Amino acid sequence: MKTTVVGSYPKVTDDNQENLPGLIDRWQKQQVNDAGLEQALQGATRRVIQEQERAGLDLITDGQIRWEDLTHPVGAALLGVTLGGLRRYFDNNVYYRRPLISGAPTWTAPILANGFQQARGMATKPLKVALPGPLTFTVLAEDQRNGQAKPERLLREMTSALRKEVEALAAAGATHIQLDEPALEPNQPMAEAGIQAINDVFRGIQATRWVALYFHDVTPLISRLAAMDADVLSLDLVTGPALAGRLSALPQQVALGVLDARNTQLESPDAVAALVDQAVKGRAARVWLTPNCGLEFLPHGRALQKLELLVSVARRVAGQQTPHPLPSPLEGEKGGVRGGRG
Repeated sequence: MKTTVVGSYPKVTDDNQENLPGLIDRWQKQQVNDAGLEQALQGATRRVIQEQERAGLDLITDGQIRWEDLTHPVGAALLGVTLGGLRRYFDNNVYYRRPLISGAPTWTAPILANGFQQARGMATKPLKVALPGPLTFTVLAEDQRNGQAKPERLLREMTSALRKEVEALAAAGATHIQLDEPALEPNQPMAEAGIQAINDVFRGIQATRWVALYFHDVTPLISRLAAMDADVLSLDLVTGPALAGRLSALPQQVALGVLDARNTQLESPDAVAALVDQAVKGRAARVWLTPNCGLEFLPHGRALQKLELLVSVARRVAGQQTPHPLPSPLEGEKGGVRGGRG
């Protein structure tokens, strides 16, 4: 049984020494030069990678430190797309800049490959790249083309653009590539088309292909997910605990989102281990453990605690004893804390 994260990571540390949003704001006001911003971004990325590795994760990410939101880096680079005003990101207390479509979204050059290669050079463990899935990008965007604003058309265009980006990532050496699809849920009218779009993006790609589904209970989609052209399905068991009893229907590996990354409450290790035991049922070698979504919703210290808990539970379920656990940044605190996001 292995461990990983979905993608994002807190950009602000508890001691506020690396307040990247504030630094980016000063950069936009030309109070910080490009070199200063780049140095800070690289430093934060290195810190995030090292924290994941010290926690004992098997597969890490760069924390998406350079991303403003899920659609930002891809949307900002595609021809025919501009980033507009702020919109609420699903049912969370955070916002994203809505992609505005003025022409067919067109891929012209690799978008994430350079950042991936830079982060990989900082890491000693395998590194996963995450990017928005075609359905989610389509749902979050606003097509402003007169007489042509049909979501099915935009979905096909985004499928083509993302296919080229995934090909570029594989060519750059990415061995784990993930499409984030929080918009893929049972009440989504384009769910079937979205699954086909994922298949078209991933078909034949020489990498471990991940699809991350979160914020919704996707139990009703199990039979359709089973036919998806992906190697690992990342599933939100916090929102949909019933999924734990349906995993035998999936031929893919599964990543079980067993920790709530939108709530500062720290879970009981016993409760998490019990949920994992129920879900695994003899297929531990084909199971990953992960938070249910990105950790960016949490304070930095709590995110670290959740990583430590994740690795501890994985080792416990696998019958191992956690060697030399990291001291918690909030060590001594009894129980969870109130509040949280989402």
